[in-house]
Amino acid sequence: MRAARWLAAAACLMLSGCVVPAFDTGAFERNAIGALESTVSTARVAALALDARVGNRITLAYADTVVTEAEEAIGPVEASFGSVDPPDPTLDELRSAVLDQLGDTGDLLADARIAVRRGDSDTMAALAGELRRTADAMDQHAEALQ
Repeated sequence: MRAARWLAAAACLMLSGCVVPAFDTGAFERNAIGALESTVSTARVAALALDARVGNRITLAYADTVVTEAEEAIGPVEASFGSVDPPDPTLDELRSAVLDQLGDTGDLLADARIAVRRGDSDTMAALAGELRRTADAMDQHAEALQ
């Protein structure tokens, strides 16, 4: 009976699109770690593609596909993490910090997409470095939460 009520409540929340709180601090921190780790991987792949394009080791079309898909991958991560309310006010700062890092990464990826399509090697090289630094910072943030 209890499981049925839980499933019914979960289904109602999913169907209504409500934002729900994480059940405890640990769950919220695990969500933050997951969002950061996912974005770290995405940023690193995009940086590799930029470096490869600057070195003429991949085609423009392939670099564009990799960077565009990386940019598109950030949105759902950001939306998913952003839709979970922190269970208490002490986690508001964590929520803001993670969302800022995700947003900054998305902005860098948008700039990278534009640079790839313009064939701007200098900007691609600079953005590859920025993406690596951003990925390192997110990685350190995720490790600090563990």
